[in-house]
Amino acid sequence: MSIEENGSQPGQARNLPTKSATATPWTATPGTAQTAGPQLAERDAVAPAPAHTGQQDLAEEARRGRWQWQHQAKIVAAEYWLKIRVPHPDGGEATVAQILQHEAEQRDQIDDETGKGSRKHHRLARWMRRIPKFVLFFDFCLLLYFFGGVTDVDWASPLSANLAFATALDAMVTVLSYGFLAFTGHRMRSHKNHAGTVHLDELDGLTKAAFGTALAVIGVLAALMFIRMHTEVVYALGPRAGVTALVIPLAVAVVSAVANYLVVAIHALDGSDQVARLDKLSRAARRPAGKAHRLREQAAQQANR
Repeated sequence: MSIEENGSQPGQARNLPTKSATATPWTATPGTAQTAGPQLAERDAVAPAPAHTGQQDLAEEARRGRWQWQHQAKIVAAEYWLKIRVPHPDGGEATVAQILQHEAEQRDQIDDETGKGSRKHHRLARWMRRIPKFVLFFDFCLLLYFFGGVTDVDWASPLSANLAFATALDAMVTVLSYGFLAFTGHRMRSHKNHAGTVHLDELDGLTKAAFGTALAVIGVLAALMFIRMHTEVVYALGPRAGVTALVIPLAVAVVSAVANYLVVAIHALDGSDQVARLDKLSRAARRPAGKAHRLREQAAQQANR
């Protein structure tokens, strides 16, 4: 039987909901009505607020601006120290950067000649380079004792005008003799060959004259030591001195002569004029170049943070 035969309206039949589409009423289970509300409220309360991206951070910008200013200030200060003018070892003045360039060029020349087998620029051991200073000290002490005897210093009560006069004579003789011996050694060093030796026949006239005078100075100092020690031994032992009055003073005189000759030899064989110039260039630029290096190092550390 059709719908029309039952007397029903077609539109009403189409608008009736089916069983599956009918809403099922909600029934609360025991305990649900008491807990559902607080759970929803708590979930809404702990939900994070939306982040505000792109917001300007004034504190961070201030810190970054100060950091950039400090970084740039250190770089500018380093450049300043490299551009100041300092005395050049060769004479006149030059910027620190120019002196560092000359130092690098001098070092390249030394390394090139050394790499080709030259022994001209080789340095002596550090302890040997200190020997002239010890010789200077002991010469001063021995000559002070010698001149103290000449000026009749009372060593029981030495503070007197005689001691002052003896000290003045001692300082004059010691400084002048040591200075001349060092000068002779430096003159001989300028004639040092690539084998690391100095030949007398290759010296110029001035250097030969200086070397001869240095030998005379060494002989005079040795004679002074001999005379003073001979007097002391004879005074101490009297007639019983015998051979001792000759052996002890002679030994002291020989040691004095060898020590002073060693001053000349060490100055002549220690390095070369090029090595000495390299040392002077390094000393001239050491302080400002060191400051520039420290400033650049600090700037680099800031950049790596």
